[in-house]
Order: sequence, then C-alpha cells, then structure tokens
Amino acid sequence: MSQERYFLYLDGVQRGPYTVAHIGHMVNSGIVHNSAMFWCEGLEQWQPVTQLIVHKDEKKRRRISFSAWMLGFLGVLLLLIWMAAPTLREGWREQHQVERTALGAYWSARGVLRSHLGWLSALRFSDFNPVQVVFVDDAHASVILEAELSGAGSAQRRGRWQVDLRYDKRLQAWMPDATDAPKLPAESVQSVKEAAAPGSESLPAAAGQ
Repeated sequence: MSQERYFLYLDGVQRGPYTVAHIGHMVNSGIVHNSAMFWCEGLEQWQPVTQLIVHKDEKKRRRISFSAWMLGFLGVLLLLIWMAAPTLREGWREQHQVERTALGAYWSARGVLRSHLGWLSALRFSDFNPVQVVFVDDAHASVILEAELSGAGSAQRRGRWQVDLRYDKRLQAWMPDATDAPKLPAESVQSVKEAAAPGSESLPAAAGQ
C-alpha cells in the first residue's frame, strides 16, 4: 500500500488522501486549480500545490526557456571561438615549429617575442619575408620581425626586433639563443638583447635574454 498521503483543501473542504501522481493528474487535467493548497504529515501548515506539482504548461515553458538560454549561450560561444580562431591558430604555429627552415624560424621568433612582451599585448606582425631570416650557421638564425604593438592604455606603435634563435636537434625545436652568436647587421633594428634607446621608434627589447 502506498505511504503517500496528501490532502487538498478545495472550496473550503479538505479532500484526500491522494498520492503525488493522483494530484499531478488532477492539476494537469484542470480538475484542481494551481491555487489549491495541500498538506501532509510533517508540515505545520497548508502549502500551495505548485510546490508539490509543476503544471505541464510550466514544464514546457521552462524547457523552452532553458533551450533558448542554451542556444544563446552556444551562439555567443561560437562567436567567441570564431573571433579567436585566427589568434589561436597563430599561437599554435608559434609554439609548434619543428622544421629548421626560414618559415619555421619566423614563426618561432614570433612566439619568442610575444612571450617576452606579454601574451596580453596585441601584436600584428608583418607577413613572412624570407629575406628577413638569416642562417648564421646550421644551428643559429637571426630573424627580423616588424610588428604593430598595442597594449592596455597605450597607443599603437610599430617596432622592429632582431630575434636570435638556435635550433635544438634533440628537441627538434627553435629556442631563444642565449649565446653571443653573430648578429644580423641591419640599420635601425632593435636587438632582442638590448633596450630601446630613448626616443627610438623601436619598442622595448624582446626575448633571447
């Protein structure tokens, strides 16, 4: 025998006992109005039946509301992913270069510079130019990077950097060069190991320290 014993207060009269399923059927069939009150053992006073039973129309409204919220959330998420996709792709390329090529050195140098200036700095690099990548020997390369930098609270500025790299054959990856390898001679190019001189158009030094 069911242990559920719920009573309803309808039209000034106490009715019951009922089970939750029975009350739910009456509410969803319109026999019992949402304004009805219910009571069961353990309650100190009568409570609205809506605390016991959710009307099918209310369930439908909640499902629709939740679906609309989820669609909105997914839409915003997809928009953010679409906006961030180019940056994410570039970041992946900057951190995953294994080939000892001019293009590989270019992307690795971008990662070194971005890491030094801070990942929150907005950098817009000039397109790859193989002329700006010079292999000093089999394991060292100097890369000239040109980029526009805009940080929080600062105006956009353009700078040029020389990033010195070495290729680690064991790791198969380009690394910042911490040695005194020969530098690429170029006028008005900021070395990654030096601070920009006062008044220079070049921005602060990058990695390779």
